[in-house]
Amino acid sequence: MNCKSEVKVEPFCKEDLLWSGLRFTVTDEEEFAREQEAAGDRVHLHDGVWWRDMRYGFCQPCFCFRELDHRQARPNLARSPAGYMHPAAAGSPVNSIYRLIVREGMQQYSLQQVESRKKRTAVRAGLSQLDVRPVTNLEDLLGDGYGVYASWRERTAWGTNKSQRSVYEAWITNAFRRPKRTVLGAYQKNKLVAFMLPAAVLNVAFISYIASHTDALPAYPNDALYHAFLCVARQTPGIEMAQMGPVSSKPTLDKFKLQYGSVKEIPSYMWINPAVRVLLGRRMAQRYPWLSKSA
Repeated sequence: MNCKSEVKVEPFCKEDLLWSGLRFTVTDEEEFAREQEAAGDRVHLHDGVWWRDMRYGFCQPCFCFRELDHRQARPNLARSPAGYMHPAAAGSPVNSIYRLIVREGMQQYSLQQVESRKKRTAVRAGLSQLDVRPVTNLEDLLGDGYGVYASWRERTAWGTNKSQRSVYEAWITNAFRRPKRTVLGAYQKNKLVAFMLPAAVLNVAFISYIASHTDALPAYPNDALYHAFLCVARQTPGIEMAQMGPVSSKPTLDKFKLQYGSVKEIPSYMWINPAVRVLLGRRMAQRYPWLSKSA
């Protein structure tokens, strides 16, 4: 079926049905926290909420959509000396906005809904050159996958550096072996050239991580993986929204994500230690650009 046809014989085009039957395994908040911990994040349980320790002693809930009243729940002070942030529960104080890039209405997602014709073409071009499927062999990630990570890290210098092979192998092995984790890979002639670590928590699908080899970029692996992720999320019962990450300090990264989603502004509560605000104010703003004061 041609997605641009005015007479729709089927609700989806062929690129939307390549992963029919594949679903993410949905986890609860504690399981998701344990997955983040296995991936190297520091997490802790306090006031009945699982918190993720960010850089500079700043915390947020592991499930970033968890709505809370700061008068009833906050992270352990020893683990959050710089501060914390969370979406505000109805009727509780709001003093900031949490800005995320998401796609809502997941049950209706199709390639035709991607507004950019250029992006629709990129997805088709990617799928014509790549085989996007779940990674079932850890050796793919330990071998070709390391080359993918090293190339991506050299290109972007983004996130904690895991370029040391032993560090990378420990991280990717833990991620691969999580019982409810799916790893999506993009293969070019049976060689892994990109991979994604998605997750599904309650009613939200997440992109926890994505990397592609620089040499494979002409084959549009990132577009192919994003489309596959959104299709599998659509097929997963209960998933209503896909989260692609917070608004970042890299406009080019956000521009790519915004081709598949839009910015969602969530009323939130934020507390930052006044001393830390003075000492690290500018650095905090650069590290957490998704935080903004409410009007």
